[in-house]
Amino acid sequence: MKKSTFMIMLVFILLISTSCDSPKISEDEAESIVLESHFRGSEEVKIKAVSHSFGEYKVEWEIDAACEFGTDYIDDQSGKTVKSEETNC
Repeated sequence: MKKSTFMIMLVFILLISTSCDSPKISEDEAESIVLESHFRGSEEVKIKAVSHSFGEYKVEWEIDAACEFGTDYIDDQSGKTVKSEETNC
């Protein structure tokens, strides 16, 4: 019984500690980071969707003229790209 109580308390503490950090960058800043990283002259980058979970912004984008689309994951504390996925038609 004591072991299960300890495990529940540990999980509870971890959940609280991970949810306390509020994002240092905003959703608009995450969009701006993605727009700048995919800027290619006259081709327009469109942001399709932005969501936030587990310390990252997930930004879905597309470039119609080049037939490219993808998803970038931006760290909500540093603003750095954690992961980027890109597909060409």
